[in-house]
Amino acid sequence: MFGGGSITLFHIRGIRIAVDWSWFLILFLVIFWMTNFYDDLLGSGSGSTTPFLLGLASAAGFFGSILLHELGHAVVAIRNGIGISSIQLWIFGGMARMDREADGPGVEARVALAGPAVTALIFVCLMIAGVLAGGWHEFSRAALIRTTSGATGVLAMMAWLASINLLLLLFNLLPAFPMDGGRVARAIAWKVTGDRNAATKFAAELGRAFGFFFIAAGAYMAVTDSIFGTFGGIWLALIG
Repeated sequence: MFGGGSITLFHIRGIRIAVDWSWFLILFLVIFWMTNFYDDLLGSGSGSTTPFLLGLASAAGFFGSILLHELGHAVVAIRNGIGISSIQLWIFGGMARMDREADGPGVEARVALAGPAVTALIFVCLMIAGVLAGGWHEFSRAALIRTTSGATGVLAMMAWLASINLLLLLFNLLPAFPMDGGRVARAIAWKVTGDRNAATKFAAELGRAFGFFFIAAGAYMAVTDSIFGTFGGIWLALIG
């Protein structure tokens, strides 16, 4: 989107895992924001490095969740004969680069739903582990990023990662092409009409409508400092 090259981190079964330069911006923001949160949660007696280490671990968990989401797409695509050259992380998430389109609507739907399925599994595992570790009350309060929750740093991190994965799951399932939900909408339209081009146009129009909605809603939130707040509103508008 912004041009420029990407940096290779490592390879997984021949798939290049890379990051765009814009990824470093969101990495810094997540570490900075979460470090401040843990500092307020744990208080001055937590030690000078503990909030930063928890912030670093939260960022690693956040991007690890996105990578696993994209690997879900990649595994199902490969099993259906579609090659994956790379997975690239950038400021708005991640993207698995496929070497060709799906052969039919069924394959398109399976590949599109594989990522959300992985994200749902991550959410369920984190929620079960968090509730077992700290109880539902403490876990739910920590998931709302409340510094008065009384949760430990590790429990708060698990709760935050669970809430982030739930948000990613719901957001990705919106029928806004090219997000996963939009690709499912294209697969359904493709199945009904038998015309991939017409289905793609239909899904793209849905994506465009959601884009305008995100821009308008984000601008409103940014101006009024409501719902997601000013920063969240600007972010939503940029996504739109």
